Amino acid sequence: MSLPELPDAPASQPPPFPVDDLTTAPGDQPLSEVNLRTSSLRRQFRHDNTTVPLAPEPNQPMEVWASSGEEVRLQRAVVLYTVDGTEPDLDSTAVPMEAAAVDWDARTGYLTRWRATLPGQGDGTEVRYRIASWQGIAPPPAGAAPNLWAHDGQGFWFRYPGLSGITTFAYRVEPAGKGMPAWVRDAVIYQIFLDRFHPGTVDGAFPSDLGPRAIHGGTLRGVTRALPYLEELGVNCLWLSPFCPAPSFHRYDATDFLAVDPVLGTEDDLRALTGAAHERGMRVMMDFVPSHCSRRHPAFLAAQADPRAPTASWFTFERWPDTYRCFLDLVPDLPSFNTADPGARAYLIGSAIQWVRDFGIDALRLDHAIGPSMDFWVALRTATRAAAPETFTVGEATDSPDALRRYRHRLDAVLDFPLAGALRHTFALGDWDVGMLDGFLDASSRFMASGPGTVSFLDNHDMNRFLFLAGGDTRRLKLAALCLFTLEPPPTIYYGTEIGMSQPRDVHNTAFGGDAEARRDMPWDPELWDHDLLRFFRALIRLRLDHRALPDGERHTAYLDVADSTYAYVRRAAETVEERTHDLLVVFNLSDQTRPIALPEFAVSGPEAILLTTGNEVELDASQGLAIRLAPMSGTVLAVGSASV
Repeated sequence: MSLPELPDAPASQPPPFPVDDLTTAPGDQPLSEVNLRTSSLRRQFRHDNTTVPLAPEPNQPMEVWASSGEEVRLQRAVVLYTVDGTEPDLDSTAVPMEAAAVDWDARTGYLTRWRATLPGQGDGTEVRYRIASWQGIAPPPAGAAPNLWAHDGQGFWFRYPGLSGITTFAYRVEPAGKGMPAWVRDAVIYQIFLDRFHPGTVDGAFPSDLGPRAIHGGTLRGVTRALPYLEELGVNCLWLSPFCPAPSFHRYDATDFLAVDPVLGTEDDLRALTGAAHERGMRVMMDFVPSHCSRRHPAFLAAQADPRAPTASWFTFERWPDTYRCFLDLVPDLPSFNTADPGARAYLIGSAIQWVRDFGIDALRLDHAIGPSMDFWVALRTATRAAAPETFTVGEATDSPDALRRYRHRLDAVLDFPLAGALRHTFALGDWDVGMLDGFLDASSRFMASGPGTVSFLDNHDMNRFLFLAGGDTRRLKLAALCLFTLEPPPTIYYGTEIGMSQPRDVHNTAFGGDAEARRDMPWDPELWDHDLLRFFRALIRLRLDHRALPDGERHTAYLDVADSTYAYVRRAAETVEERTHDLLVVFNLSDQTRPIALPEFAVSGPEAILLTTGNEVELDASQGLAIRLAPMSGTVLAVGSASV
């Protein structure tokens, strides 16, 4: 039985949401912002974490690049670096930069490209560096102090040039194959919004008379009570929304990074949850928010009360006490941490170590990752790995693909917002055709191959639920999930998606609940569940876990007919894998008619089994090549033999 709050929107009506704004998150970088960031290069000296390679292997030299616009005339620039963890300064090892090239772009005019090559370092070395420069038309006199420091222009930081922004950078030296911990490749992540998931009662029922932004009463014990359901579903990594004390229901505004919110439970409740999850083979990921805190945080209150307070430097006051850096420079209730400050850094990283070391937290989902510097992320990743070597870090990096790629070995992975957008356009709205999807998948995978790992998803707590975008059509949700789970990145299920949860209104409609519309209470009455959808998700998760080709194999397009809206790709297991070695053929029919799909012999050899369908019968004919007939809006996965694609 489907949830009663799912309205079926007629296909002829325009969607009740902005289609160009499908995968937003607070702090994302729209194209207009990216263009402004690029054009501002004309008058800035920027580094933007531009290195070749993106992350070096042991003993591999590292090229560091910076750009100066035609309105910034530089005479000299040097890279100052350390390898002992200290902050680089004018007494640090210096490597001169050369003006290696001049480029021109319509948005920036002439750009001078500066380059320095830093020597290779041993495995595990953290290299911290700054880039100093001297302006003018004449060479600077000996001993003159630099008058311009290259800054980070990624995210929104291009708005803060020089010392007002980020000027310290870092990278970690690691072997090429050392990235995400091994367990992550087989992870199936389940995102839990704690206040709305389970209150810990026997029936799991929430009060019915609470407003959308009120605290509804979900608890840590509630998650523990739900573990049998989650185990039967098949997920093996639980992503918990923030659980530190906070005044809001979402808790992205912590007042204490070292405690558990008593509304959610106790420290013992958290230990009981992680222990019980581990006994069932599940990892636990916490939503960690080092970018900002609540205005009620004692450290901020002390800083506002006294500019000489020990915590005053944890924050950036532009005019003390009431004008300060805050989240997006728009939310004064969320003052931003100055993560370059030693005291703030020790507090934040120390709290992360506590959760990992003392409470069994296995992974950190890092909120608003474009806020802190790469230097901070390198330090946090190193510290948490030292506390627990298999700790996984994944950033909510809402930026352009070129910026996402630069997180390699700064974080283990980033959330794949571009992929979520592609899947929502293709399967929920249908305004992308299968050719556009295939082109995106091919280009994106090749582009990000040299970057960090990625974690995929269809929806989350900041955006409209997928089923809402799809007008309640569960066929579209099944097809999108089929694609999500048969691509390489570890997939994420937003709580309730598997039983058909949706929402009555767009999250952009602030007259109602706003983003709380996508954060409604999980119903624990099975009469309210879509059991067909639940069975499909259970089967899809089993498929993911049973076949090595999905997390580890290569993807090859096997069939593409844009006119017929039919599409297929092969996931090929690596030859070195000795188990779970079936090649898998994933086939889609996104049209409203039954379609024949004829794959030539060179694409795949004969099918060995139908492993999964989205709920419709599939007809096969393997007498010549492989002919498949798929029902409208349906998909299937076949185990096939190897062939040269």
